[in-house]
Amino acid sequence: MEIQNMKLTGLVSTMKGLKNKGLIQISEDKKTGEFVIIVGKGIKREWGIFNLPQGLWRIRCNKDEVREAVDKILMEKILT
Repeated sequence: MEIQNMKLTGLVSTMKGLKNKGLIQISEDKKTGEFVIIVGKGIKREWGIFNLPQGLWRIRCNKDEVREAVDKILMEKILT
């Protein structure tokens, strides 16, 4: 496994040509301290204008549950 640092401009060129483009974003809610995970599957351009995902999910969990939540959403929704 190789982990690379990327810049925003590199993201577009890296995703070009991939079959099922998607996103996983993990953020922390400052008010409650909970973590919010946004997961999108298969983002593609529709009608030449919009980028629409095949599926989009939001998960709210504690810091200790983040890894379990990401594993669960990957196994149940993304990799099926």
